[in-house]
Amino acid sequence: MVTRGGLDLALHALRTLREHTPEPVQTIVVDNASPDVDRLDTVGIELVRNAENRGFGPACNQGAELARAAAVVFLNPDALVHRGWLAPLLAALIEPGVVAAAPRLLNPDGTLQEAGALVFRGAITGGYGEGDDPDALPYRFRRTVEYASAACLLVDRAEFAAVGGFDPAYAPAYYEDSDLCFRLGGRIVYEPRSTVTHVRYGSGDLAQAERLSARNRATFLARHGAELADRPGRPTARAALAVRDARAHPRLLVAAPRLDHVHARLATALCALWPEGRTTLHVEAEPGPELDALLAAGVEVATGPRARWLASRRLHYDAVFAPEPDERLASELDATQPGASRVHEAPADLRRALPAAGLFA
Repeated sequence: MVTRGGLDLALHALRTLREHTPEPVQTIVVDNASPDVDRLDTVGIELVRNAENRGFGPACNQGAELARAAAVVFLNPDALVHRGWLAPLLAALIEPGVVAAAPRLLNPDGTLQEAGALVFRGAITGGYGEGDDPDALPYRFRRTVEYASAACLLVDRAEFAAVGGFDPAYAPAYYEDSDLCFRLGGRIVYEPRSTVTHVRYGSGDLAQAERLSARNRATFLARHGAELADRPGRPTARAALAVRDARAHPRLLVAAPRLDHVHARLATALCALWPEGRTTLHVEAEPGPELDALLAAGVEVATGPRARWLASRRLHYDAVFAPEPDERLASELDATQPGASRVHEAPADLRRALPAAGLFA
């Protein structure tokens, strides 16, 4: 945790951390010249006192150098962890290829702040689902993301060190977490079973944040702008979906009238084969007791009238799996996903990989 004034909130965050985090845990606070820093000496932490404000990224790097564990959590002083927040993040980090994990972030009023972050053309950033119901289906499935806020970010310490940590070019603050995530070489996982409330600007000044963001956006664009050139520039609902799945390939849709064991097995198998892709299961009826297991496995589950839903995701999918013959579905797919492969055109590797689902004779 990096502090720079605002110690009332930081102390509250540290108390909440102790309450909801199993022991043993090493807690390091790097203070950037707060005038009342002595207050932090009373809370049982490892305190690093900087004589000047070194900025968020460099101070985080200082703390990471002192960390003894294989993983380090960067936690803002205005981030309040919920009960059970740490275990799901640690479980994600031990999966092959995963280098970082991030929780679901809530606003203080209980609305969603971020279910993974988004970067639009021009390096305009935003939280996926910001202001929405955090328990809505689009935000409840774990998935690979390209970027998550360092308000709370668990990172493999060796991987963090390998890329040089946070780049001091962004000091004092903003865009260093975006830049870090773009430089990390493995998967970053959004894990909604971990929840943290983020006060946001509770430890800083909004006007200064806007000035620093504008300056550092230019630095980020100079480095990563080419990758963003083909993305939408305005954060509409359709644009947010496109940016959310910008790196998700392949994009696979399982379309079924109801959720049953065959559909669940197929969607789970597809998700396991392509963890960096996007597997969506759409059912017109409300899902049953298998829903939570599907979401935990990384399957996006969608419900409701299919034609309207497909129209909202026009040209989004690479392949569509329809376990049952359905002329109405075929017509809807012709109108909305004309370029997507159909189940009978599925690549041979899919046919070999999924015999247990009973779909490819």
